[in-house]
Amino acid sequence: MIVQEINLYQDRFKEKKILLSAAHLLLLTGLTVLILGVSSYWYAQQFDMAERQHSAKVQAKEQASMKLEVLQGKLKVLLANNQIDRDISKISTDIAVRKRIIKFVADNQFGSGRGFSRYLSGLTEIKIKDIWLNEISLAEGYIQLSGSALKAEQVPEYFNLFRQNKIFNGKVFEVFELDRVQSQDWKVDFLIASRVTPDE
Repeated sequence: MIVQEINLYQDRFKEKKILLSAAHLLLLTGLTVLILGVSSYWYAQQFDMAERQHSAKVQAKEQASMKLEVLQGKLKVLLANNQIDRDISKISTDIAVRKRIIKFVADNQFGSGRGFSRYLSGLTEIKIKDIWLNEISLAEGYIQLSGSALKAEQVPEYFNLFRQNKIFNGKVFEVFELDRVQSQDWKVDFLIASRVTPDE
């Protein structure tokens, strides 16, 4: 009798285990495709949103650039129009003139005399181009003069001539006004008035 032993523990006799069946592979593939599709859609939405934001920023930048160009144009016009500089120059000149005249008044650099006719004669001797008197008021020991000049810097020069005329020697002018009317800014108006000194 022949006896043959069979080893049933060999690998070929073991039960084969299939990790993934065809159905599982199909399900996994479908799930992968779904995840990739959702991811693609989400990234596409994010890209579209970023593109819209970029477009809005570019448009805002263009609008800001246009506004800047408009403002630069206005600034050039303002800088080209030197009316402000002329106004500042006029005001500075007026201030300088006022200071000079106030100094003349403070230093008593005006003069006097007696008699109205002598005053009038003395006034006729004081002449400067482009400056004139509009009103002369004379009373006993009192003189008030108002006039105009084309240039404000001429007024101190005009007042300075008073001290060179002996008719006005001793007069102290304590009232002084200098004004430029807006509607007539081509000229400056002035007014001075005196008081009687003790020796009179």
